[in-house]
Amino acid sequence: MSGGTRERRQHRRIPFDRPCWCEGDDLTLYIRFANASDGGAFLRTAIALDIGQRARLAWYSPELQDEVVAEVEVVWKSTEHPAEGGPRGMGLRFLAFEKNGDRFREVLRRIAPESDDTS
Repeated sequence: MSGGTRERRQHRRIPFDRPCWCEGDDLTLYIRFANASDGGAFLRTAIALDIGQRARLAWYSPELQDEVVAEVEVVWKSTEHPAEGGPRGMGLRFLAFEKNGDRFREVLRRIAPESDDTS
């Protein structure tokens, strides 16, 4: 982010490259995660849902050998002209998990880069 932009993220991003389904009211996307955290995720896409729109996000977790399903809200998007050459996509906030939410968070903690210790 640029020097004048205040960081609002509460949770550390974890690289998380896997495909997912994002189902909005009138649009379903098969796209990829770029990263995830306890609070949300960034999905790479040139087509994004509207900010404020809620959606259902589902993906298969090989670590769990099961799918994870979450209700999400689009909190920002960068699809036309990404700032500073950043990737196109949308930022989502996890609102609730329908399936395997606690287990997903355990997976994130296990795969988190250990060099990023904040203690």
